[in-house]
Amino acid sequence: MYNNKNNNMKSSIELKELRSDFISKLEVIKETCKAEERDLNSEENTEMDSILSKIDDVDVKIERAEKIEKNLRTAATVSGIKVGTKIDKDLEKFTFGAAVRAAYSGKMEGIVKEMHEEAISESRYTGQNFKGVGIPSSVLTRANTNTADVNAVEVGSFTDQLEANLVLASAGAQFYAGVNNYKLPVFSGIDSTWVSEDGTSGTVNTNGTTSSITLSPKKLISVVNMSAESMMQNAGLEAALQRNMAQNIAATWELALLGDSDITNAPTSIFLDAATQTVAGSAPTIAEILNMESTLITNGVNLEGARMAWILDGGALTEAKSLAQVSSVSPAYDNFDKRFCGYFAFSTSNLGAGSGSGTNYLLGDFSKVHLAQFGGLDILFDPYTNAATGLPRMIVTSLCDGDAVQNDTAFVKIANA
Repeated sequence: MYNNKNNNMKSSIELKELRSDFISKLEVIKETCKAEERDLNSEENTEMDSILSKIDDVDVKIERAEKIEKNLRTAATVSGIKVGTKIDKDLEKFTFGAAVRAAYSGKMEGIVKEMHEEAISESRYTGQNFKGVGIPSSVLTRANTNTADVNAVEVGSFTDQLEANLVLASAGAQFYAGVNNYKLPVFSGIDSTWVSEDGTSGTVNTNGTTSSITLSPKKLISVVNMSAESMMQNAGLEAALQRNMAQNIAATWELALLGDSDITNAPTSIFLDAATQTVAGSAPTIAEILNMESTLITNGVNLEGARMAWILDGGALTEAKSLAQVSSVSPAYDNFDKRFCGYFAFSTSNLGAGSGSGTNYLLGDFSKVHLAQFGGLDILFDPYTNAATGLPRMIVTSLCDGDAVQNDTAFVKIANA
């Protein structure tokens, strides 16, 4: 955040609260007309138009404020100077461990309560319904130091750890943290044609179209049994909580995006919709592997301008290391820089999961993949399910989505070979 004490510029949070007030006024007008079973009168029409205009204006200011705040945070990091509002300074006192203990006890106070209220404010844009203790996106995107531990070291931000555990992000997917609904532009049918200077000769293509894919919050639930003793520990708890939650959320997220079938209520599978390279034998040959690249070229993928990479499951990685490009002399897989047939290769057991016992390969332009994490986290405790064992269940709710633009042309797979 930036400090606006000596000027009239509002912070992004203040502007979002103002926008929320405008939305509330619209809702009042709408509900009044609904209750009275009538249309808007002229006075209400005028008022609604005025409010909508103010919302458009504040949206522009929010975008500008967020850019300024981001640049100031970046400048502060580079220079080693800490700048910000009271909320920025208070964030330094916040820990995941404190939030977990508050969720367990049912008592929120101090910085935990402040951050919970900020998470609720953010939820106006994501539709998130907090049932426990909310952790806002401003916390998730910030590195934290557990000052209660004399040997404290800085813990990377939760979203940084989440991104680091996503194989798709390592392969080149674009990752967005703390966003609202996110629209991806899709262009199709675009063509360029040479025409004469006066435009009288040459045919101009008019078939180009634009559309969009919308990423929207999808609820992901993570459950862990925690003892009261472990929650009272300060040393190591912060890092362990963030690391394990990030790993689990990332794995479940990618299982949906890379599995062999679509999962109910989850993002659709990129692997499922990719073009297919057929395999004649029990395992792919080097010729069949190289033909995958040819397929992408035929589909119009610019290999030089793309973020090309492989994702392989464990069996495919083993096969890749045994393949040779030229008469068993030149290996197809380079163990030194982890490249397979010229492109970086990443591996995960989530690829093609559910397809059977065969091996799975995915080659494509991973810059076409977009991953979005929305809003904050909701931490809730269920003290009843495991009451007999004395290990209450901690339930963490996060919101995620992901998709690929031009998925059927930008990716090709070998499935269950």
